[in-house]
Amino acid sequence: MREIILGVGLVIEIALIITTIFIMSSHLRRNSRNNTNIQLNEQYYKSLFEENPDAIFIFDLNGNFLVANKAVSLYGYTAEELINKPFTGYILPKDLEKVMAHFFQAVEGSSSNCDCSILDKEGLQREISVTNIPIFVNQEIHGVYTIIKDITEHKKAQNDLVEAEAKYRSLIENSLVGVYIMQDGKLVYVNPRLCEMSGYHCEELLGLHVKEFIYPEDLPLVTENIRKRFNNEIDTMKFEYRAIRKDRSVITFELYGSKIVYNGRDAIIGTVIDITERKNTEKIIRHMAYHDQLTDLPNRYLLREKLNEAIIESRQNNCHFALLFLDLDRFKAINDTLGHEVGDKVLMEVAERLKACVTQTDIISRYGGDEFSVLLPEAGEQRASQVAHQIITKLSLPLTFLHHELLVTPSIGISIFPTHGESFDMLIKNGDLAMYHAKSLGRNNYQFFNEELNKKAKHELDMELNLRKALEQNQLVLFYQPQVNLETNQIYGAEALMRWIHPEKGIIPPASFIPLAEENGLIIPMGEWAIRTACQENKKWQLAGYSPVTVSVNISAKQFFQSNLVEIVESALSETELNPKYLELEITESITMDVERSITTLLELQRIGVKVSIDDFGIGYSSLNYLKRLPIDKLKIDQSFIRECPNDINSNTLVRTIIIMAHLLKMKVIAEGVETEEQVSFLLAQGCNEAQGYLFGKPLPMSEFETNYLQKRLEK
Repeated sequence: MREIILGVGLVIEIALIITTIFIMSSHLRRNSRNNTNIQLNEQYYKSLFEENPDAIFIFDLNGNFLVANKAVSLYGYTAEELINKPFTGYILPKDLEKVMAHFFQAVEGSSSNCDCSILDKEGLQREISVTNIPIFVNQEIHGVYTIIKDITEHKKAQNDLVEAEAKYRSLIENSLVGVYIMQDGKLVYVNPRLCEMSGYHCEELLGLHVKEFIYPEDLPLVTENIRKRFNNEIDTMKFEYRAIRKDRSVITFELYGSKIVYNGRDAIIGTVIDITERKNTEKIIRHMAYHDQLTDLPNRYLLREKLNEAIIESRQNNCHFALLFLDLDRFKAINDTLGHEVGDKVLMEVAERLKACVTQTDIISRYGGDEFSVLLPEAGEQRASQVAHQIITKLSLPLTFLHHELLVTPSIGISIFPTHGESFDMLIKNGDLAMYHAKSLGRNNYQFFNEELNKKAKHELDMELNLRKALEQNQLVLFYQPQVNLETNQIYGAEALMRWIHPEKGIIPPASFIPLAEENGLIIPMGEWAIRTACQENKKWQLAGYSPVTVSVNISAKQFFQSNLVEIVESALSETELNPKYLELEITESITMDVERSITTLLELQRIGVKVSIDDFGIGYSSLNYLKRLPIDKLKIDQSFIRECPNDINSNTLVRTIIIMAHLLKMKVIAEGVETEEQVSFLLAQGCNEAQGYLFGKPLPMSEFETNYLQKRLEK
């Protein structure tokens, strides 16, 4: 269009020149006698010719330059350099034939216009528009007027535009994202990628209205965003929409759009990215983040969200909800004896049984380990009790795995919103306290939270703080209970028993602080202290001249399985220079369940000469298999069996069996809790010649044990 306008302008300009010349000539003929007017008209002509910004030439009929205005300097030439030379020498070869054809068209009497390329005096290529006009004199053609316009920049801009359009089209057509243009809610342009994403052919998409491919639930949002864009209420923005493919499957788009003018009217242009896979992946990741991988139940993070939502709803509706917090009784024993694979199957079965106890609106979660929780929206104590009772009934049914019949029972604590707490942390804490209270009452039951449990928890917290101080301030001491050879009635050893002498409360019995120390991990430094102290005090007795005795020290499971137990024992023996044969470590049966871990430590203790006995034998998770594999020196028969001897036949049978088994395995055996002469006679008759109990003496502090037993033994 610009070229046509340019050509028309040239023609008009030439026509004006010719008309002017004609008028001037007529004027000169009519006024030949008026020299002043002639000179004036000549100036008009010269100004129009010489001052024209475009180069103007007059050619003879053979194409030689006759006249040129000063605008030829734009191309580096002077008029004198061009006169009598043919124009053909300045035209690029590729355009020469076309230019000559147009020139001779003018020679034949018709004006013509064409574009071509020339070289200026510097050798640079210039793009020009050439207009040829025949010169008529007395109706005969005497030459050709030629007007040249420099269109180099115009051509460059035009070529740049074409190139840019080609690049843009190539980019759009081969883009990895979908591209669209929309007018009046209909697609008026789509690229191949958008067709691929939607499953439609290009012809099928063009003219399609948004309501025909946008997911119905998202259509109001799409319509509103289109309206806002057309009204300039929003700039380019990103949105997510669901769309329906041709095969009716649903995909999710991430869409960018902005307002443009297309074919003279407002439109929206945008890009589309298929994020369906990403959204599905995010959904999977979110599910994994908020669900337990083993049971696929909600985890504690999702429980927190749901419980906080329940708090908001309950406050708005002025209602209650219940939280059941449950723990599986003796689950650790299953993991220790049958392995984690069976333990995992038990947890999955428990999850399934819990689902059978609740409705779809209730939320079961695996809080961690063998702990589960059940959130009961809009429930009070009555429904909480009903669900807790159902859970106990369901979980009490035996489980069978790998030919093992297992019985898993729950201890359940219940907290009610808002009575027992108005926040997630408070409801969980109080439910946990109630659960531990249920455990303390014999397990396999449920208990509601009450303020007494808070007082108990505070007491235990205070006890823990004071116990830490006791360890730091040397408030712990060892009491010693004599161990006697029943045949000789002589003391051969003593069991070291820990006592806490509080500066205000006096002696605190072990049952009040040992379980707490086991729970919070203080039992490990306390156990190390007991080993070192027992070695030091035993060595002192020997240095005082008393006959050597063996001192036995109790080792907790946590301390036994810590990596440096053997190093601690070796260090204590080395520092005190106590012979290892005078130190005995008492372990529980539960330690020996993990044979592979236990045997390494026991062999190391045997290597350095320390004796090992199993304490309270018969009441733990007994397995005769470990007795033949582990390097054990002695079995201690639990006092609960001795208490009924010799009057109870069942106790007699069990004690007799333990003694025989120990002898066959070449182990020593000692009875604890002996209080009567009848028990002594029974034990001697069964071949047990070692015992301890109140019949021989109660636990005493170091100095009193020394005075009452060691000194008297020395005097005898």
